[in-house]
Amino acid sequence: MKTENRKQKTENRNFLKSYLLSPIPLLILIILIGAFLRLQGVFSNSFAFTFDVGRDMLALWNIAYNHKITLIGPTTGIPGVFYGPWWYYALVPFFVFFQGDPQGIAFIMSLVGILCIYLAYYAGKKIGNSFLGISMALLVSISPTMISLSSQIWNPNVAPLLVLLTFLVLGKIYVLKDKAKLTHFFCLGIILALNIDVEILWGIFFSLGVTFSLNIILKRNFSIKKITSTILGGLLILFPRILFDLRHEFLMSRSFITFLSTKTLEDKRDLYHFLENRLLTHLDVFAKSFLQGDNFPAILTVIFTVIVISFFYKKASQILREFILTSLIILLVFFVGTLIFSHALWPHYFVGLPVIYIFLFSISVFLVVEKLKSKFFGIMILAIVFIVSIYSQSIIQNIYKPLWEGDASVYRNQLEVIDYAYREANGKPFKYNVYTPPVFDYTYQYLFKWYGPNKYGYSPTQKVNIAFFIIEPDPGYLDRPKWWLEARVNDGIIIKQEKLKGGIVVQTRAVK
Repeated sequence: MKTENRKQKTENRNFLKSYLLSPIPLLILIILIGAFLRLQGVFSNSFAFTFDVGRDMLALWNIAYNHKITLIGPTTGIPGVFYGPWWYYALVPFFVFFQGDPQGIAFIMSLVGILCIYLAYYAGKKIGNSFLGISMALLVSISPTMISLSSQIWNPNVAPLLVLLTFLVLGKIYVLKDKAKLTHFFCLGIILALNIDVEILWGIFFSLGVTFSLNIILKRNFSIKKITSTILGGLLILFPRILFDLRHEFLMSRSFITFLSTKTLEDKRDLYHFLENRLLTHLDVFAKSFLQGDNFPAILTVIFTVIVISFFYKKASQILREFILTSLIILLVFFVGTLIFSHALWPHYFVGLPVIYIFLFSISVFLVVEKLKSKFFGIMILAIVFIVSIYSQSIIQNIYKPLWEGDASVYRNQLEVIDYAYREANGKPFKYNVYTPPVFDYTYQYLFKWYGPNKYGYSPTQKVNIAFFIIEPDPGYLDRPKWWLEARVNDGIIIKQEKLKGGIVVQTRAVK
């Protein structure tokens, strides 16, 4: 009996030791940290509820409740060019499940960000080992850019998830080579087209980079059948937009060509300042990928990554070399593409690049660890990055601070406006008028359509004696709200004016 007890205790100790030494407890901790950083804004209703979000929520309402199926999705920054409808199609089930509550959709976006942490680990483990997986998961978890993307309902923000899915499919293709199935290439075509569907410039450059790397790495193994399968997968995603374009006399195609041929202020810069702008933009994206946007440590990190990969590239495994080459080709395509693209560069054009930068830096740490045959050096580097990032975000301090007020775009502040209007109306019918910098008041349209009736039992109407004039601040253009009010000086008598959180002013007016 004593022998059996000792044996059982030994087995328990061995199990506990193997569990603690496994990456799973650390991965769970990393995911919990990432979840906290992403979900705190959702639970406090501190996420952004902007023009784009209001527009999308109205579109989801039309699909879910009015059964208006669309062939196109949100507008792009190019007049006449639209994204595909897959963003809406993907959100409709969640929209119905959460009964139209934007907080529910924001929660799903945060879950996507948390999923990216696990997928980063899984991809890193498949390409290298558990250390590479943990490195990638840690950097994704604390990445300022990745946290920000997970905290807002916007179609470009799912690009990191698509990049990681692309890596997983490429991993299958690179390992199998000539034995890779046509379904792998079909899935790759779908994911690449979805990248274009969530952000057009990002998707085009990313897809070109992946395609070039496939041609270089696979060579003769990249057959006509595989190319055709990839194209068919892409056409499946692009089909609704192609059909829309055919129905509307190639509206999107003509608009896109016009956009590319239009001269901009960027064209008037001299070559030196143009190149400087492009380099600093790329450096800024890198700095915010897993640091805090400070260019000096970013430059040091870039130098470290370049030196390590240059020295140890040939000694890396074949799969590592192929993914390093793929990542570098994608970055080269992006840099050359942004040189050719003379228009201003917006942050969402680079929305998936943080994953590439995190991957390359993680590989450089991994290669050093492999060379030294000791994880201590790698753990020290990752610990420093983790401490700097967490300290910069002041997580502990923020827990004890009063709830962040934010500006007029914070969802919580807009709910307060709706509540204020209904309280002032005191059950009586009313109408509203909104000044908002984007001009279109989609956010208030949706909240008065969904939140107000759900909580108070009725909607605003037009034939009334009470009106609420909602004026959002317009930083940098202080005269615009004044002009808007001057144009409406005869629209009723102001009987009360209140300034709410976020600087939003609400006037209660008596109208005839």
